[in-house]
Amino acid sequence: MAVRGCRRLRHRWRPKQTKPTVKTVPPLLRYGKFCGILYSGCPGEKPCDGLDACCQIHDACVQSKHDDYLSQECNRNFLNCMKRFKSSRRPTFKGNKCSVVEVVDVISFFIEAALLAGRALHRP
Repeated sequence: MAVRGCRRLRHRWRPKQTKPTVKTVPPLLRYGKFCGILYSGCPGEKPCDGLDACCQIHDACVQSKHDDYLSQECNRNFLNCMKRFKSSRRPTFKGNKCSVVEVVDVISFFIEAALLAGRALHRP
């Protein structure tokens, strides 16, 4: 069952947008309602699927750490959550045409870079 409003869209992001998007614009990526490099949208909305839920949890963790995007704890937990979703083979949101493997790989690349930067700067 798809979460209401979860569908694939291709257009520019608008600040008050509550519909999910799937878009790659190097170096940015957006997926669902919460996933994206430097993107955290749709407060008060339910995530579209398990991968979007991982992103929502990561957003909340980073916010709880005073917007520390280099947080080792938040980023390790996020990578583990995405790995579990990817291996679960659970369905993505209705209308999604993106490869979960590709989305997870792109986001993981940036999160792994944040982990390296955080270690170099001795972030907890």
